[in-house]
Amino acid sequence: MEIEFADLLGNIHIGVSILCTENHALIPVETPEVLVKLIESTMKVTIIRLAERIIGSLVLGNSNGFILSNVIAKEVVEQIQSTGLPVYQAPEFFAFGNVVLANDYGGIISPIVPSKIRHDIEKILKVPLKIKTIANSDLVGSLAYITNYGGLITPLADETEVKELKSLLNLQEIGVGSVNKGSEFISSGIVGNSKGLLIGRETTGIEIMEITRCFSS
Repeated sequence: MEIEFADLLGNIHIGVSILCTENHALIPVETPEVLVKLIESTMKVTIIRLAERIIGSLVLGNSNGFILSNVIAKEVVEQIQSTGLPVYQAPEFFAFGNVVLANDYGGIISPIVPSKIRHDIEKILKVPLKIKTIANSDLVGSLAYITNYGGLITPLADETEVKELKSLLNLQEIGVGSVNKGSEFISSGIVGNSKGLLIGRETTGIEIMEITRCFSS
């Protein structure tokens, strides 16, 4: 497991702009080549460049497919379809990266997402989704970050929630912590998969220790 610091054109909130699964990384078209090479070498993925700047917030994905907000342009939909995986664009606006948390084994979804859309997401991602909040918040995708191996969840979550997430998502390890000097919006500062991670440049040594513990196989 390789863990590297990164930013996107000076922005440490890399998880807002980039989405990574086990096999693909969706990145904004303006991503500098040095960062592209770092993503490729760290996560061992195929790069897909998109004409969209907040991919990590508007798009959700795993090894089986991608879920898109209804505000994603047709051009971007076609670019994501180039992966050869199923793509579902919801009929309503949701920032799916913020309201769903999923890997290749399972997931949780905010109760604000209608049941029809939830069922469509389950079909595309091929995982069961449990309706759930984290720390009484609908932002379940923002307050945690997971791979197929491990996860990190906000300190606002209680011990019962942490244990439940570990079981639901089939995680080997799960930690409680923050990124970028105390940010509880974990997914804004981490991009990666079971092979490697990029973390925001302002992440502290103490934060890195917990990230390394819970994501390193």
